[in-house]
Amino acid sequence: MMVDENIEQEGADWVAAMISDQFESFVPSMFCDMVFATERQIRADSGDAAMDHATMTDRLMEAFIEDPDVPTDNGAVMPNLIFEILHWEDQFRSMAGQERNLRPPTGQR
Repeated sequence: MMVDENIEQEGADWVAAMISDQFESFVPSMFCDMVFATERQIRADSGDAAMDHATMTDRLMEAFIEDPDVPTDNGAVMPNLIFEILHWEDQFRSMAGQERNLRPPTGQR
C-alpha cells in the first residue's frame, strides 16, 4: 500500500484531536502516527489486510508492551484507546477517499 505522508500526518493530527476531545485528555498526534505505522506493519506481516479492529487492537497492544518507550505499564496506553484510534482512523480515511474494507469486529472495547 502506497502511503501519502501528508495524508497520514493530517490523519494523525485529526484523529489525535478527536480522541483528545473524546477522552478529555491530551493524545499526541505522534502516538496516532505510531499506531498507524505499526498497524500497517502488522497488516503487511500477517498478510491480513482486512483484520478487524478488535484483533488489531490486541496485536498493537502486544507490540507496544514489548516497546520500552511506550507507557503501557502506567495505563497511558490501553486497549480502549487504541480501539478508538482505529475507529477514528476509519472515519478520517473515509473522508479522505481511502475507505478500507475490514472485517466487522468480533468484540468490543
